[in-house]
Amino acid sequence: MAFFNLKFILAFGYCSISFVIYTLLIIMLLKNWKDFKSAFFHIVIADYFFNLLTWLNSMITLRLPNGTCKDCVLSNLFASLGKDNQYTSSFLFFCYFLHFGNAYFQYFMVTLMAVNRTTSIFFYFVNEKIWSILFPLSLGAVILVEVFFTRTILSTKPYFVFNEALDMYSIKSDSDILSAYSNVIIFMGFCVICSIVCNFLSIMQLKLMKKNLSTIERNLLFSTLASSVIQCAAAGNTFLLQFDRNAIYGQIGQLLLPFFSDFLTISQPYILILMSSKVRNGMLKNFFGKESKASSLFVKTQGNFR
Repeated sequence: MAFFNLKFILAFGYCSISFVIYTLLIIMLLKNWKDFKSAFFHIVIADYFFNLLTWLNSMITLRLPNGTCKDCVLSNLFASLGKDNQYTSSFLFFCYFLHFGNAYFQYFMVTLMAVNRTTSIFFYFVNEKIWSILFPLSLGAVILVEVFFTRTILSTKPYFVFNEALDMYSIKSDSDILSAYSNVIIFMGFCVICSIVCNFLSIMQLKLMKKNLSTIERNLLFSTLASSVIQCAAAGNTFLLQFDRNAIYGQIGQLLLPFFSDFLTISQPYILILMSSKVRNGMLKNFFGKESKASSLFVKTQGNFR
C-alpha cells in the first residue's frame, strides 16, 4: 500500500524546502527589523502568512486528495468524506471557502508591492507616511472583498470524489460555484492590470528621474517586476483554461496550473534573495556568519535605505 503518488511527493518536497527558506527570510527580517522596517517589508511579511495559509489549506483541498490513489493510506479517509456523508465537518466548509478566497490574497499582495514601488518613486518623501495608513486599510479591504465575493461558497456542501481515470480524489460541491469562480477570475484580471500599469509608471519615472534611486529601492523594484511576471503568467494560464480545456493549449494549461500556483506561492524568497543584495547579505550573515562578495545583480547608485 502506497502512501502518496509521485506528483504529491515531488510537490510537497520542493514546497517544504521553499517554505523553510521563506521562514528563515522572515526570521532574518524580524531580527534586523531596524534595517528592514519599510512598508515594502511589511507587505512581504503579510504575504508570507497569506502564502503559508494558502499552502496549508491546499494540502487539505488539493494536495492530499490529489496525491491519494485508490490503494493509498488516506484513501478510506477521503472516501468517507463523500457526498453521502451527512456529517461533513464545518472545518471542510471553511477550507473550501479559503480554496477560492486565497486567490484574492495572493494576487492582491503582488499588486500591493507594485503599488508600493510606484509610490516610493513618485512620492518618496512621504511614502512611509502614506503606507502607515494605506497598508492596514488595504489588508482590511481585500479581506472584505474576499468574504463578500466568496460568501456563496459557505452555503455549499463540499465533499470528496474519486476520479477513476486519474486515480486520485478531488473536492467537489453540491451547488453552483460558477459565480464565485467568475468573481475570482475578474479580480485576478483587475490585479494583473493594476500591476502592469504601476510597473510601467515606475519604470518610466525611473528613467526620467534626475536623482538616482538608492540601490535597495532599485533592486526592490526589480524584485517586484519579477513577482509581477509570475503573477501575469499564472493569471494568463488560468484565463487560457476558460476557453477550451480539451484543446491542446487547454491540456497544457491544466498540466501547468499547479506549478504556476506553486511559483506564485513560493517564489518570493528566491526573488528577494536573488535581486536584493541587502536581503542576501542579511541571510548569509544571520545564518552562515558571512556576507556575499557580489553585492548586487545591478549597478549600484548612491543613497540610503528608505
